[in-house]
Amino acid sequence: MFQWVGVQSSDAAFNSLDQLIIDRGCPRNPMLNSGAIALASRLPGKDGTDRCQNFCNWLNQTAGCQLKLNQAVLDSVRAAGRGVNQAIADTLVQYGYLTASESALDTYEQICCLAGKVTDLAQMGYLLALPGNASGSAFGNALTPKHCRMVNALMLTCGLYEDSSLYAVRIGLPMKSGISGALLAIVPGEGAIACYSPALDAVGNPIGGLAFVEALAQGLEISVF
Repeated sequence: MFQWVGVQSSDAAFNSLDQLIIDRGCPRNPMLNSGAIALASRLPGKDGTDRCQNFCNWLNQTAGCQLKLNQAVLDSVRAAGRGVNQAIADTLVQYGYLTASESALDTYEQICCLAGKVTDLAQMGYLLALPGNASGSAFGNALTPKHCRMVNALMLTCGLYEDSSLYAVRIGLPMKSGISGALLAIVPGEGAIACYSPALDAVGNPIGGLAFVEALAQGLEISVF
């Protein structure tokens, strides 16, 4: 994977084209739009729909959740146009980190429109907190301790975009936010905290969710440090 994306944090926005150009087309980390688009193209499947469905099935079977594609949201995303994401994909192609921008963007858009409940998000986080606890699926122990350490490290340093280091100090847990308002925090060896708070700050992180996790982490004295 690290042939296609880096592991560095970014001081720029999650959809920054300028940052990608400065880095000569190499996405700084998988948590940015550029990194997610680059990796979406590497998922198995013949097209965007097939890749998204395979990925959704894998998550559902491995984590025991019930994600599904929200077609109404996908239609809205497509109607709004790709804007800067198209420019990001074209830049990835230009520098050789992507071969087919249309297929990658189609896959990325569909994955972004997977929907579920907060409990589904928590189930996925549980796998990162306690590796080897796949819910009896055909995939078995789908995530090794090594995989989990890598993902948790990237969540801690990159998961909240340019505010990642701030909350690493204030909270000290691997976290990943989404522009939907979803927030997932991992407590390695213990479990996961998932919440939903649609109002976002200027960086793109959920205001209420971060306040909740911060209060909970301080109250229970949980941190990776």
